Amino acid sequence: MKYFWGFLSAILVFAGALTLRPDLIPGFDNIALSTPMAHLIAVRPWLFIAFMAIALFFLIFSLVRYTLVGAGRVALATGLIYLTMSVFHGGTMYSRGLENPDQLGPDRGVTSAGVGNGSITVLTYNTLGGSIDEDTLADSIQRNGVDVVVLTETSTARGTEMAGRLAALGLQFQQFDTGTDEYATEFESTVVLVSGAMGEYVQISSAQELPSTVTAVPASGNGPKIVAVHPFAPTLEGIDRWRSDIDSIYAQCSDSGPFILAGDFNSTVDHQMIVGGDCQDGAIEAGSGGLGTWPTRIPSLLGTPIDRVLHDGSYEGVDAMLFESGHSDHRGLIVRLMPSN
Repeated sequence: MKYFWGFLSAILVFAGALTLRPDLIPGFDNIALSTPMAHLIAVRPWLFIAFMAIALFFLIFSLVRYTLVGAGRVALATGLIYLTMSVFHGGTMYSRGLENPDQLGPDRGVTSAGVGNGSITVLTYNTLGGSIDEDTLADSIQRNGVDVVVLTETSTARGTEMAGRLAALGLQFQQFDTGTDEYATEFESTVVLVSGAMGEYVQISSAQELPSTVTAVPASGNGPKIVAVHPFAPTLEGIDRWRSDIDSIYAQCSDSGPFILAGDFNSTVDHQMIVGGDCQDGAIEAGSGGLGTWPTRIPSLLGTPIDRVLHDGSYEGVDAMLFESGHSDHRGLIVRLMPSN
């Protein structure tokens, strides 16, 4: 019987260990980016809770067996290992940041009066087809000095309305979008608004253009390339398409900078590390990358951080916050990026 318990414990420990750092396991890429592993590694808060519960079960079980029959060493070892793995998941979340201020600090970056300290503030929000309060969103953009707005699952018409609201507040933004047909689902549409204070931008098509992706570059060549992304979700039926989409998205991390990638990535930094995308995460740098932006029906501490702001290393995230507006199933994320040199 002890061999059975040893074998069972070994399997449990191995399965749990796979969730810790799957990017460090050679040849594990395909499994890690397939169902169900791709979904499991996206929910570290729940792994922390589940592993803690498993650890407590085995520790109590070992105590009972030791009291009754003088055995339980295998259960004790399993419990301690799962306790360690639970702490690892919790520690990873903590190291990525759990700060969420109500508002960013004073904006001393790009304005119509000058470049200031050069910081750029980026907002990304999956609006679920405009299921947000536009006045609240416009107010957040104004109060936090947002320079780049990425709105996924947002129609061209809604983007135009938002640009008009901002203009009424004295904020001039250029609009770029996927040009999705007005009769198509807004899931396919992405809108990008770039402040006129950043200079003139033009929309381009990239070699790795994906549906729902918008790329805009400074007309003068001075300033960051802006790439808004929204890959396919990792549904059971669409996992292959999702894997192909995130491969293409994170491949852009090898482009020459400066650039900013923002949007609903439908993937976390763990998926990014598995595919080898060498981008920096602004929210993690700013101390807020451990909080989940999806779904809003549960607290951000238990959610999944799939709405992200990445860059090539030319910047550093110095301030970040999450906020909610209306009935979208995502939280908005605002990140302030400061030039790193």
